[in-house]
Amino acid sequence: MTTSSANILLPFQFHNLPIRGRLLQLKELSDHIPSLKEATPCTQTLAELLAAAALLAHDTKHSLSVSLQLQHAELGALIFAHCGTTPDSPATLKAYANPAAQGTPFSTLASTEGGIFAITMEPADLSNRYQSLVPLTGTSAAESLAYYFEHSVQTPTLFVVFTNTEQATALMLQALPTGQNEEPLTDDDWTRMKLLLQTLTPLEALDPSLAPETLLMRLFAEDDLSTYPPEAPTFAADNPRARMLAALAGLPQEELAELIALGTITLTDNTTGQSVSFSADELAHLQDVIPTEN
Repeated sequence: MTTSSANILLPFQFHNLPIRGRLLQLKELSDHIPSLKEATPCTQTLAELLAAAALLAHDTKHSLSVSLQLQHAELGALIFAHCGTTPDSPATLKAYANPAAQGTPFSTLASTEGGIFAITMEPADLSNRYQSLVPLTGTSAAESLAYYFEHSVQTPTLFVVFTNTEQATALMLQALPTGQNEEPLTDDDWTRMKLLLQTLTPLEALDPSLAPETLLMRLFAEDDLSTYPPEAPTFAADNPRARMLAALAGLPQEELAELIALGTITLTDNTTGQSVSFSADELAHLQDVIPTEN
């Protein structure tokens, strides 16, 4: 049995029904995603996008980048989640919601014209890049994602996410195609799955002492299912210094001189919460590599 002390993505499949599923548990969210340090109207939306990115990336064993972006130009809102995978290392996650998005519930984003929801999948070799634009439907990003699976992927999917500022638990069920001699999934069985997911409470889903297998066995007590080896997605922890230096090098000479006059400055990466300090000498060196305008 796996423990509940780390991030876990647990695949499973029913034996009595043509349905597969994945259970995702993410821990210590606010330590890795600054946008989740405080509960805001978009906390649920951000967690749903983050969970969906991880679950979508799990569908392949190839190196793949999955990005979900919800953007609303009129409201100035931007929310994105990203999951990168390779065959030999755990999936890495990051997410961000800008200040405008943090104060805006999904219902406002969906009811105000101008919102865009993009799902992008990109292999490491940049071949066969795929992007789908999904309408903002229903009352949550999860409902919009269900629309994507039903209409774009044509796979009936149930997707629920429970979250607070510290952890998230997501469950995804997907109907499987059946062979010629196999019993197809009935509407009654699919409806029963929907009703079972509706019985799951936030208190139970976010119970840190409840192992993922135990949660599944309790929820689907009347069904026969098996779990597969779990994966352990991690939060992105790449050093942002090089990216920050490149951004600083792109500043006009006048602005760079003002920063040098301040002495040491500290920049924070909004997607990971990492802070990096730059001395006046480092910034002065950038003046030497920036070409002078004619």
